[in-house]
Amino acid sequence: MLNTSEKIIYENELGESIEISHSLPFFLEEITGIDGIKNEIHRYKAVGQDGTTIEDKSLDEREINIIGKIRGTSRGDVLYCRRKLIRIFNPKLKGKLKYSYGGIIKEIDVEVEESPVFAKSNVWRVQRFMINLLGPDPFLLDIYKSGELIQTWIKGFQFPLKLPFQLRQRGKTRKNIYNEGDVETPVEIIFKGPAVNPSITNLTTNEFIKVNRELTSDDTLYITTERGNKKVEIKRGNGERENAFHYIDLDSTFFSLQAGDNLIEYNTENLEPQSVEIRYRNRYLGM
Repeated sequence: MLNTSEKIIYENELGESIEISHSLPFFLEEITGIDGIKNEIHRYKAVGQDGTTIEDKSLDEREINIIGKIRGTSRGDVLYCRRKLIRIFNPKLKGKLKYSYGGIIKEIDVEVEESPVFAKSNVWRVQRFMINLLGPDPFLLDIYKSGELIQTWIKGFQFPLKLPFQLRQRGKTRKNIYNEGDVETPVEIIFKGPAVNPSITNLTTNEFIKVNRELTSDDTLYITTERGNKKVEIKRGNGERENAFHYIDLDSTFFSLQAGDNLIEYNTENLEPQSVEIRYRNRYLGM
């Protein structure tokens, strides 16, 4: 039975989007693949061994199947909707699928594995269709990034000056960040100078990232730890960005936040940064 609180919005890389829900003209009848990911277990069996030994395991890609129907007020309306589905669900274009259930929305990057297939119908006002999507990265993500600021300076005087005033004080250099997702998630680190050889450490896993470079007060260091999209850049005061990957300390690890608690700490030599921020998106196995 169709859940009327269920809704999907698909947007291709050209910015064209379409909503399929419990309303005209695109009705959502069924969607599968939003939950239940197959776990591929890598194992081996030695001669004479009882049972098997688990070497490793990994999650398969996510296959999403959408079944729905077009309901139009005229034959021309139905034909227009068919063309719209075919144009937007273009296999040549990457896309993003947003899934809403009970007011909770998650999204996933997808490829169109099979463009819309239409069933034959004797009722011209109704046209059923099926679409198959593939999520190479199987995790559902929060729509917006979470951000945690590790405060580097607290209190201090403000203008207009009011008496009595307090001098600025150094804040804590560490903060606990809780990853609400089901699995680890990569981070974006934003380090606003000044700083000398800035580093940031996940004390929960003892992994760190260090950049052997001095930052001026006009410099902002950006570090991205996402697999396939790792970046280390310095943004100048004039907006120009410099590739700073070659300044990374060789013992660094592009770490992720583990599911649950992560105690994060920053360090610099001599100078104190204006701020250090961690951005991330929780990742889920399903809804």
